[in-house]
Amino acid sequence: MEADFALLGVDAEGARLAATASATSDENATGDFELWPEHQQAWEVFLDCGRQWRVIAGQGGVYFQGLEATAVESSFRIQGVPRKDWRTVRSQVQVLEDEAAEILNDR
Repeated sequence: MEADFALLGVDAEGARLAATASATSDENATGDFELWPEHQQAWEVFLDCGRQWRVIAGQGGVYFQGLEATAVESSFRIQGVPRKDWRTVRSQVQVLEDEAAEILNDR
């Protein structure tokens, strides 16, 4: 492995220390997160639509598909998201939606 690090021009000891620090910080995570200002609108829309999930219920249980598009658009209007930003904010909401669906459908 030392040879691989050397071939890539990476300090092996530095890589080990970085990996250890990363693992330690993950173990001590409190669940807090940082929200960047450019994602604020998407986060607020996502929270606003929290009860607007398309859900499929069957014998296998409940499956969360995603947020109702009409609810997302309604939230854009209510929250005053500028029309020119809709595409960007919608893309950001879809990332949140996908991650939430993965968690919700894992239960």
